[in-house]
Amino acid sequence: MIEKLGNWFETQRTQKMRFWKLLFAGFLVLLVMLNFFIHPHHVEYHYDGYPGFWEIFALAASVGMVFLMKVLIQPFLVGPEEGEDYTEGGNNDH
Repeated sequence: MIEKLGNWFETQRTQKMRFWKLLFAGFLVLLVMLNFFIHPHHVEYHYDGYPGFWEIFALAASVGMVFLMKVLIQPFLVGPEEGEDYTEGGNNDH
């Protein structure tokens, strides 16, 4: 059972990635379109009244977090490989 499920996930990841990307993009567009027809009862903040604000905000925040982690944080977490010599001359004798 677990092996079948693993094979199914592998198939979805490798062969049907375009389908999943289109599905999630379509879902985001659907949420933004619903905001044009379903209005909040009481707007707490000024920008709550703009249709699609929270969807666009969430997308921008997640892209920003990925950028932050990949560009700024990852170089601090990932050090040089052991065995590689970064000293002058490249001599790795200890």
